[in-house]
Amino acid sequence: MVIPIDYKNKPKMKKNTIFSLIAIAIIIGGGLLLIHTFFGSINPFYVVVSGSMIPTINIGDIVIIKNNSFDTLFNNLKSGDIIVFRAPEAKTEDGKPKVIVHRISDIGTFFEQKVVKTKGDANPYSIPGIDFPIFTENYVGKVVYVIPKIGTISMIITPPINYVIMAIIIGLLIYSIRPKKVEREKETK
Repeated sequence: MVIPIDYKNKPKMKKNTIFSLIAIAIIIGGGLLLIHTFFGSINPFYVVVSGSMIPTINIGDIVIIKNNSFDTLFNNLKSGDIIVFRAPEAKTEDGKPKVIVHRISDIGTFFEQKVVKTKGDANPYSIPGIDFPIFTENYVGKVVYVIPKIGTISMIITPPINYVIMAIIIGLLIYSIRPKKVEREKETK
């Protein structure tokens, strides 16, 4: 059996696909713009991977930070605030500073520059090189929301598993956009 090609519907399919891709791009771009405007960061979401802030913040929780201006918010911090910062001396396996979520325990000055000392709620004391000294350049943002346990998903689904899942989702989206073979067969009969 030969199925004739319906050239009249082919441009319509391309228009629908292009329209869908443009709509998705606008939604993603608009979402990123809103997140950046409200939180002051393209990525205000951080997953907690250690127990140093238990019971306030648990492993697998997501913290959302706000940081519209480094200088303004850093200078408005007070003891008791929970912040996200890059540890002054602790490094990850790839040599980047570790990102830490701890509570401010003390604020002072060092050569006329504001310096912050932090401590994890579950830690007995502040750890030099990790918890202090925190300067403006180490500061990432102040925690404004905590979403319990949602971060556990991202801790489980790490590369390359997350890429495979994204590829499957994109494939399913493309498959759902394209016309169904059954519909084409009905049109030809």
